[in-house]
Amino acid sequence: MGMFRRRSPVRPEPDLPLSTFQARRLYHLVADAFAQAGVVVEVFGDHAVDERGRAYGLRDLAAACATESPAAWPEVVRRHVHAEVSPVPTLADLDDATLRSSSVLRLLPAALLPPDWDPFAEPVTDDLVSVVAIDLGDQALMPPADALRERAPLLPWRERAADNLRDLAHRLPLHHEQVSPQEAPDEGFDVVVGESGLVASLALQLDALLDRLGLADRGRGVLVGAPYRHQVAIRVVDGPGAASALGHLADYVRSTYAVAPGPVTPLVHWVHEGLWRPASLTRDHGAPLARAEDQPSGSLLDPDRLHPEVAAALGI
Repeated sequence: MGMFRRRSPVRPEPDLPLSTFQARRLYHLVADAFAQAGVVVEVFGDHAVDERGRAYGLRDLAAACATESPAAWPEVVRRHVHAEVSPVPTLADLDDATLRSSSVLRLLPAALLPPDWDPFAEPVTDDLVSVVAIDLGDQALMPPADALRERAPLLPWRERAADNLRDLAHRLPLHHEQVSPQEAPDEGFDVVVGESGLVASLALQLDALLDRLGLADRGRGVLVGAPYRHQVAIRVVDGPGAASALGHLADYVRSTYAVAPGPVTPLVHWVHEGLWRPASLTRDHGAPLARAEDQPSGSLLDPDRLHPEVAAALGI
């Protein structure tokens, strides 16, 4: 990563995506927030355990704090702990207005869906689906389709969820940065991160997200990486630099997917006219890459391993 304009953390904590100093501060804030909620916990690396033996994972919280300024950490931790110790609501606890206003589309790995679960889900690619979820800020529900139909039989749930996600693309708190090789700034890409677990899902409303970032599809599509739920990385196909940027983007997505909590996909996808296609093919030129270690490395991409339509868009 030395080729990019990014600062590496000093002495990384082995259990969390933080430096040792940052992790120690997080542990203190976590213990204090739980104590304020009346729960005594002991912290063990990437999780905390209360007196009853219940474990609370800390990797998602650490990832959220890593995107915030140090001054914001106490409030981020307080909200996270409050959600952890609060009872999870059910559909019966929510009125119709809350259900309608809180429904959103969520991007998930297809493999995450249990075979006997029937949500409002549609395939995005072979490895990804979009699901209607109820976003309550600190908590989220993904109820079965029948349960939502029973509450509002005539409501077009997916359309409402898509509209709400589009609205979030314009107002969700986000941190935006550009990542590029120092010697070739035109081979870079844009990275968006945020505390919300819906950041990766914003790729489902790509036009709205691009507009928020001051970007636009130039007619040749957009390269999209969603390594974990708090992040999305994008590169508009806008010229010769996009071909080399794909290699850098693939490296970035692969390495982030391997370590981040809430992983979504290690693949870079090409999104054009609403359709998602994997940017790369397997070595036998068949199905899309399924494993992060199979992704092409660096900017020296093998044109024969690119999806034909992607290669054409990139001018390769």
